[in-house]
Amino acid sequence: MMTIHPFPARMAPEVVAEALEGMRRSATVLDPMCGSGTVVRTAAEMGLYCAGRDLDPLAVLMTKVWTTALDAMGLTNEARDVVGIARRLDRRRIARRGDRVSRDFVSYWFAETQAECLARLSTVLREWPEPNRGALSLALSRIIVSKEMQASLARDTSHSRPHRVARRNDFDVYQGFLRAAGVVASRLRVERLVGHADVRQEDARNLESVEDHSINAVVASPPYLNAIDYLRGHRLALVWLGYTVGQVRDLRSQSIGAERMADREASVDLERFVVEHEGARIDARRWGWIRRYAVDIGAVLAELRRVLTADGRVVLIVGNSFLRGAEVDNAGIVESLAVELGFSRVRREVRQIPARRRYLPPPSSRGGRLDTRMREEVVLHFTA
Repeated sequence: MMTIHPFPARMAPEVVAEALEGMRRSATVLDPMCGSGTVVRTAAEMGLYCAGRDLDPLAVLMTKVWTTALDAMGLTNEARDVVGIARRLDRRRIARRGDRVSRDFVSYWFAETQAECLARLSTVLREWPEPNRGALSLALSRIIVSKEMQASLARDTSHSRPHRVARRNDFDVYQGFLRAAGVVASRLRVERLVGHADVRQEDARNLESVEDHSINAVVASPPYLNAIDYLRGHRLALVWLGYTVGQVRDLRSQSIGAERMADREASVDLERFVVEHEGARIDARRWGWIRRYAVDIGAVLAELRRVLTADGRVVLIVGNSFLRGAEVDNAGIVESLAVELGFSRVRREVRQIPARRRYLPPPSSRGGRLDTRMREEVVLHFTA
């Protein structure tokens, strides 16, 4: 399954399809941390109703676009119209970043020529009508959130590890935008959307829009502690989609897995899920991160308990983390919290992560226990 936008550590569609196999057409599926939208899209292709939620505005945008029936030909035609208007736009009408921090951010990550073109496209897209505004905005993001340097001065942005590699840039933003719009259009495959999707920006720890006992199945991959900072790369696109750097910073600080201390103790004994290998030692600050992660995951699981039907099922795909050489068994933490909240454990599977999906630092040539665990993820199955 080809996604319509780069995203690190995408969930495997085959895992989702297996988890949803045999569900009746009237069933409702939830992914409370939908990321690139694999669960929502797969459920929609299977004829199911699926709710997708995420705090990351770019994740919400890509999931919403990927699960909306749009006219591909109309999208590419409108992309050309957007470029034509952007080229002719009076400079006095160009929307600039709203505060000094955001302007400095843009100056660091973007060369002047590309920033000018992106500002023009961004200005036009802000007033562009639906239904294609979201898809066109996603095309703009595609030329920024990329592995190699394109509209920005960075590479590895799509891996959420952006680093500036140049001071000058000859990338043609307008032509790149048109190509990206063509890619988005070609990957919509609207004929496969036989179900319905409801996608919103919302915190998995507080699913206000989801009614009690309304969900038949949950399939999700919670963020791993200290593993992938999704918004670190996404912010380079979000500054052109109406967000300030400060707003993105606030979202990053709220995210599950963020490197922040907990304000209360976790309800499970965390020491049994942390292995400090020889030469490794976790200091008090990092223990605070682990407690914060456990508290956040506990809040997510409590919400899942609330929204699931009496016979609801949950499939969670979890990987482990490494802090200063110590191994953190995230899957064990999740499993222990779920059982504590009253979920019934069905089974636990260890799955090899294909090399193309590894976005964490590559294993070393020496091998060893840590290298092995970096190649694996755990699939946890529960019932309500």
